[in-house]
Amino acid sequence: MENIPKLPVWNKWKRPTSIPYPNTWHRFTTKTKDGKVLKMKIVDLTPDRFEESLEFLRNYFYLDEPICRSLKLLEDEISANNEMCKQSEASQQRVSIIAVLDEENSKPEMVGLQKLRIISKDDGPQPKLTGNAMGKLEKIFRDLYHNRDPFEILETDVFLKGLGLCVKPDYQGIGIGYNLLLCLEKLANAYDVKGCMTTFTRIESQILAERVGFKMYNEISYSDYKDEEGRRIFSIEHTKSFKMMGIKY
Repeated sequence: MENIPKLPVWNKWKRPTSIPYPNTWHRFTTKTKDGKVLKMKIVDLTPDRFEESLEFLRNYFYLDEPICRSLKLLEDEISANNEMCKQSEASQQRVSIIAVLDEENSKPEMVGLQKLRIISKDDGPQPKLTGNAMGKLEKIFRDLYHNRDPFEILETDVFLKGLGLCVKPDYQGIGIGYNLLLCLEKLANAYDVKGCMTTFTRIESQILAERVGFKMYNEISYSDYKDEEGRRIFSIEHTKSFKMMGIKY
């Protein structure tokens, strides 16, 4: 992927060498909507698939995620490049996971992705990201997290942060997103991390998060955001609000 600027690495956390990489974290069996049985596994996202994961996000996350879609983030070249740069830099921590078909294949099909990073109190300042859509996006998230400190809520100095959960359309509705979220506890235990905090913007992911034990710590209605002429910025069906949600392990 071309024209993506490089960000300095600001996270202090490093993956312990004692944990195998790549690692298989979870296996499960599911059925397609037409009854076909699929064996799946959740594994580490590895460098040979970093670029593929960015395309996966472009194709299946940003086009569907309500806030980014409403702000037309991918149509704003500066914002899109900065967002991809953020995701590329986060991959270097080597904590993101993917769901793939459990088959004898050196590079099985990627059908689900959970982008992650580990945040610690010792981290340096986060790089400033530019672009019109990016500025609006960051303000929205600042509003959601205002006066709510994840370190205090989770009672820890280090936590998992979700950066995007998505499943390939042909594989949606068969438990892949649920298993990706369920797998976070295994990662947290291996890395000695006491919790996860993230933002869920769609009712489907909010329901999945509740099923695996996430609790809501703040909520903002999409109807609260209006443009200069008083018109709603977000025209989103089925989901009333976006939520700050966390879980302790």
